Formats: sequence, structure tokens, C-alpha cells
Amino acid sequence: MNQALDELSLDVPTALLVVVSSSLVAVLDVVPTVEALVGLPVLLFLPGYALLLALFPAGSSGNSGEGPSFGRFEWQPDLGLTERFALAFGMSVALLPVVGLALLWAGVGLNAAPVLLALSAIIVGGLAVGEVRRRRLPEGERFHVPIRRWYADVVRSFDQSSRVDSLLNVALAFAVLLAVASLSYALVAPGTGESYSSLSLLTQDAGGEFVAADYPEELTVGEQTELFVSVANAEGEATSYTLVAELQRVERTNGETTVVERQVLGSRTETVADGETWRTRHTFAPALTGEDLRLTYFLYEGDAPAEPSTDTAYRSAYVWLTVTEEPTEDAAAGDDAA
Repeated sequence: MNQALDELSLDVPTALLVVVSSSLVAVLDVVPTVEALVGLPVLLFLPGYALLLALFPAGSSGNSGEGPSFGRFEWQPDLGLTERFALAFGMSVALLPVVGLALLWAGVGLNAAPVLLALSAIIVGGLAVGEVRRRRLPEGERFHVPIRRWYADVVRSFDQSSRVDSLLNVALAFAVLLAVASLSYALVAPGTGESYSSLSLLTQDAGGEFVAADYPEELTVGEQTELFVSVANAEGEATSYTLVAELQRVERTNGETTVVERQVLGSRTETVADGETWRTRHTFAPALTGEDLRLTYFLYEGDAPAEPSTDTAYRSAYVWLTVTEEPTEDAAAGDDAA
């Protein structure tokens, strides 16, 4: 009975410590492995564990197991430690889409902060209710995680004559911890292939919506024309971009495209926060004439080179234009006379 009392609340403060640690890790700049090790229990174990503790605070009795009353329900399943841990994982996984849908319905979104806050609230609430209900039980019926017994078993294994068994136990424990750490990193840590920036050219339709269609095709020299350029940052950090626009006359020979003449139409820089989109209006007036002129936008991280190209740009996008000379007054008068 005293042993049960000693081990009664070790699971609750440990779980609360993990929740607090995950909150600190979320706001501090730490290595991804630490984020994974701390964040994975909050995502995949503690929410279900807390709810199970609130619903079933009694321990395994080895028989039919009558537990404490919960309203008019007085029966509790005889949950062993393995069953409880397995159910905690399953319930946590089942809770994730529910929490996600609730956040989307509330208009909060699925960013890390609101998800962590929602899961932390479930964990803290479940632990609080579970601890209150558990303390109302006789000491011998309370559920507890036998941490001290596990520790004593480890210590006792080193006191035995067989050192080989002890070393095997240590090696097995280390292998399990290494596997858990690797799985945590793979599930939670961001992959290197997930970082990117996107560049797109847009126009505005009659309703004011931005669309990737209805680009200008035929212009005259000096005609003021506008396009909208959109840059989305998904690099995982704030990024400084340089955007350069050129109108290019190109020659295509044997599948290769060569720029033979160019008109620089301007450049601008902007620092975009991670997850944000920079949309800018670009107004230009062509000076080159001809068919199949290429209006090209180059996107660089940081500064742009003196002569930008599709080979050096981080991203590029273009549309084809035909630019003609504006009719002269004499030509227009001749047409009228005719």
C-alpha cells in the first residue's frame, strides 16, 4: 500500500513536465531531434493516456475489476499496463483529426502553436480529472506506473552473478531508446525536401480575383501593361528575395535558347516570412519589337547577378509577347485619305 502511494503521482508530474518542455521547445530554437523527442509524446501518447486516466483511474486487479463510479456507470475494464499504453496510443492517434477539424472549423488553422495548445489543454484537463478521481479510490486500487519497481529490477539485475545477462539488458534498452529516437525524428523533424519557394505570374479578372490566365499577348511599343507576381515562401525561415524582370529577344537553335537582346524592366527586393506570400504589381512598357519576345521574371535568394538567367535563378517564369510599332501620324493620315 505504501509502495502504491509512493508511485501514485509520478505519471502526472512527468506528463506535465513533457507538456511544459514541448511548449518551451516550440518557442526556442533547438535541434530537430530534441523537438521530435519532446513533441512526439504530446502528439501520439499523452492525450490518450490522460483521457484513459480520467475514465479509468483504477489499476488492474486481475479479476473482473469494479472501479469507481462515473455518474451511473460503475464498471471499469480490467486494464493492464500494456493494454492501457496501447489504448493511449490509439486514442491519441484518433484524437488528432478531431482536433484538426475543430481548429479548422474555428478558423484557427493547423499551425503548430494552436495544435500544441489544444493537445496540451486535453492532456492537462484529463490528468487533472484523472488524478482527482484516482485519489478518491482506496490506495490499493489506484492505477500507478511502477517506475520504482522497474528501476529496482534494473539495479537488481546488476547484483546478480551473471554479468552477461546484465549487459544484454542494457544493450536491449539502448537499442529500444535508439529506435524510438530514430522514429521520433523521422515522424516529427522536417525533411530537407520540404523547403521551397514558388513563383507565379497572375492577372486580375473582372471580379478582382487573381488568376493564372489571360496574360497579355499583343502589345505596342510604350504601352503600359501590368502583371502581378506572387512569391510564396515555404523555406522554413524568413527569406530575402530579389525579383528581376526582363523583356528578351531570343533565338532557338537545335533545342537551345539564346538571349540576343534584352530590356531590363526593373527589379525589387523583399524579405518574406516563412509561410507568407509576397504579391507585387509590376507595370512595364516594352521598348523591343518583334514576335515571340519573352517576358521573363527571375527570382533569387539574396542578391541577383549582373546578368540574370534561367540557369542561375532560383525560380523563373515567363510569358510570350508580340510587340509592334505604334502607327505613326503620317501612316494614320494616309490610311484615312485612302
